[in-house]
Amino acid sequence: MASADFWPLCTLLFLVVVQGKQYALPLPVPEIVRVYSDASDTRGFGVWKMNLEWRDNFTNGNKPEPVTYDVEIFYHEQMRLVHNETLKDPMGTHQWSWTSPFPLQCTSHSVRLRTRHQSDTSDWTPLYILKGKDTDEFPESNVYPKDYFARVGEDIVFCCILKTESFAGFNSSSFTIQISNRTYITEPVPCDDVSAAEGSDMLCDGTGATIFTGYAPDDQNLTCETRDLNSVECHWIPGKTSISLLFKVHYTVNKRNCSAHMCVLDESIDKGVMNWTLNATNVLGTKIISDVADPKHRVRLKAPTLTSAVLVHARNATLEWQWGEMPKFNSFPMICQVEVDGHTVQETFSGTGLKSLVLADLQPFTGYSARVRCGSREHFYKWGDWSNLITFSTKEDIPEAVDVWMQVLNGHTYAVWKSLTAHQSHGIITGYELLLGSATDVTKEHISKATNDHCLKLSPRRAEGDYFISISAKNSVGVSPPSKITISNLQSDGGIITDTIRGHNGSFSMSWDPSPISSCGYVVDWFPTYNTEQCAVKWMKIPSDFSNATIYSDFENGVKYTLSVYACTSGAPQLLQRREGYVKELAPLGTVRNLTAEQHGMDVKLSWKDMHEEEMKGFLLGYIVSYKRSSGDQNEDVDENSSEDKKDVFIPILEPRIHDPTVRTHTLPNLRPGYYTFEIKAFTSAGEGPGSVVSLSVDYQAYILILSILIALGTLACVIAIIVLCCSKREWLQSKLYSDTPKPVLSGDWLTQGFHQCHVMDKILLAESEVLMVKNPEPCLQVVPQLQKAQEEVDLKSKDPLWMRYCNDVCDPQTVSPLTIDLSYTEVPSPGIQNPTYNIPLSLPDDDNLVLGYMPQIQNVDNQLQPCDVRPAQMDSGGYQPQSQGSSQTTEIPNETILPLSSASVSSSEYLLHSACR
Repeated sequence: MASADFWPLCTLLFLVVVQGKQYALPLPVPEIVRVYSDASDTRGFGVWKMNLEWRDNFTNGNKPEPVTYDVEIFYHEQMRLVHNETLKDPMGTHQWSWTSPFPLQCTSHSVRLRTRHQSDTSDWTPLYILKGKDTDEFPESNVYPKDYFARVGEDIVFCCILKTESFAGFNSSSFTIQISNRTYITEPVPCDDVSAAEGSDMLCDGTGATIFTGYAPDDQNLTCETRDLNSVECHWIPGKTSISLLFKVHYTVNKRNCSAHMCVLDESIDKGVMNWTLNATNVLGTKIISDVADPKHRVRLKAPTLTSAVLVHARNATLEWQWGEMPKFNSFPMICQVEVDGHTVQETFSGTGLKSLVLADLQPFTGYSARVRCGSREHFYKWGDWSNLITFSTKEDIPEAVDVWMQVLNGHTYAVWKSLTAHQSHGIITGYELLLGSATDVTKEHISKATNDHCLKLSPRRAEGDYFISISAKNSVGVSPPSKITISNLQSDGGIITDTIRGHNGSFSMSWDPSPISSCGYVVDWFPTYNTEQCAVKWMKIPSDFSNATIYSDFENGVKYTLSVYACTSGAPQLLQRREGYVKELAPLGTVRNLTAEQHGMDVKLSWKDMHEEEMKGFLLGYIVSYKRSSGDQNEDVDENSSEDKKDVFIPILEPRIHDPTVRTHTLPNLRPGYYTFEIKAFTSAGEGPGSVVSLSVDYQAYILILSILIALGTLACVIAIIVLCCSKREWLQSKLYSDTPKPVLSGDWLTQGFHQCHVMDKILLAESEVLMVKNPEPCLQVVPQLQKAQEEVDLKSKDPLWMRYCNDVCDPQTVSPLTIDLSYTEVPSPGIQNPTYNIPLSLPDDDNLVLGYMPQIQNVDNQLQPCDVRPAQMDSGGYQPQSQGSSQTTEIPNETILPLSSASVSSSEYLLHSACR
């Protein structure tokens, strides 16, 4: 049993050892069978491709996996490596190709191979040499490549093989790289442009080579279609072409020779889907493109032949055409399109074998040009070619209605109308027929106007209103519908205030409130405000549902225009709005007129008048005032460092601009003497205009100083005369202003009882309307003359002030008897001099000490107290009891009571009664 298992194990171990020894053997060296160049170079132009063939030399069943091959290529003489590469094991024949950057004829190349398996490699094969033309067998010089055809954009490396005796001292600016003893090469030379027909030369060592640069075929978009329903026409987009015939492209479609742009194949279109192939070939290569389609779905008809228009009327015309030698078109369903005056008509015309159509909605008396093209109606692919172009003219028709309006200029009313355009006249206008009439007058006036007349001046009677004018244009066919307008009194603005307006981008924008009286829209008219040319008005009509308009016209900058908006009614137009303005303002063109300067003292007043309005060129914003002074003394007010010839001094003004365009005067105050030049410029928003200049010499005016002195002296003399007159007439004035007033006199028994008399002072004057009344002719109050005289003597002897003496006099209250005053009165005439302080109201004391003042007469019909109307009452225990008027009573006054007594003397003496007990 054991011996039976032993032998199979030994056999397996033997096989493993044998296999391991087999892989451990070195890799075999491949064998190069052949190295050769491409045999396409039959004329010696140059060969760039090297071909290599070899065998691997592995025995059957001993080839490991994977196997690769290392290849190296050298310049043989220098043994300089120029290329190395690792090749995968090719299936089948062992072959490989390499393209050199320059022709292989330039130098000899050597090549070798080795086998590689993972990290193991075989030995290199011996070098296999591919000889070039730089060997001793070819002693003459050569340049490669010769007569080469290059593509535009390709880079070419040239080589120069020198003669055997020339390479020692060779020097060239183009051939700078040496690759063998006799061979030099260039850097890559770009071929960016198409060469001339004779090509480009590259010279070296007495010889050279020619290169031709061009394009390979690059045609695109092959399309095949039928044009006549009998054949197929193929066309394509050619690629770039070369000048030289050496690069001429040869074309074939389905192996049939064709021209450079299209090919016609006489084939039936009833075969269904067909295939077409284009071959384009030249010396640089071949381009193949193809197309597949059913010719019946690729119908693009040829152009028909259009005959002259027939049956031409004012507003329509009939066109006819022929298909020529194309009989199948008579039964072919088609659709056609027409172009009129360069614009394609949206409407299409269809039918089988279509040969005519009718153009409608044409303008009368208008020239037209037309052409036609058609296409397939069932399988529309493309429109066919346009036919020939024909021209025709429609016939005349009656004109359209005339656009009529009115204008008022210099008090006259004009009817104006627009000339009809070519599309409105429908023929040649031969004149205008006008009809003037009134709704209340059956008589009407007929007027005929020539074709160049567009204005009619109305008589004053017809311009007053309730009249209408009707205008019609006429040509050879007839008369247009009448255009009627009722003449309104446009001279009256109806209370509409004219506003200002400013243009923008060469136009005016008008807007207005919709008017309920507008029944047929609105009319906006405009004209130059200061243009006196009659019928210069222009207008446009606006539909009723619009309330704004932008007006573009031949407006001029700096020209003022008047724009008005009217409501179109069943009667006369009604003015809704009027505005004036400029489409673009400019600086004023004119100057102010009649500029004058007047001196008033040392002030100067400038006055001027408006410039002409047509010279304003914009809305005036105000004026600029400036002046300069030329002093009499050259060195006056001139700095020491300034030049001696600096004589004119420009004086700045604090507020040089007057921002009120209505101002016509301006005063410059407190000017110094000198010769002044004043200038005034008007300005608008666009700038200032030219100035108007006036000069004036400002001097001191002596008569003004003398007159001022005389006025002061006269005033002083008048004051002194008045003072002297018043002093000389003092007594007369005193008698007139201050008349004599009766003095109050004290009376009663209290004066005889040893009462110490106090001095009385008073300032009160008699009122104008009051009188002093006492019962008896004597004064109301009398003091005993003896006591009064004695008191005066005491006062004269005393050196103390009067008021101090009064205060020092003290009376014993117990020795003072009650004072009895008789207040009965009689009426005394008033002197007539008012004294406001005289009317002092009477106040009654409430305390025990009664204060009685001198009370002037206050007349009152009621029970009011009057100074002399009140009878003195008995003072009992300090009480005061008034008595009825008319009775004579006495009033007792305690000795502590102060009694002021009035004395209205001329000298206004003051009396003051003080109690001694105070």
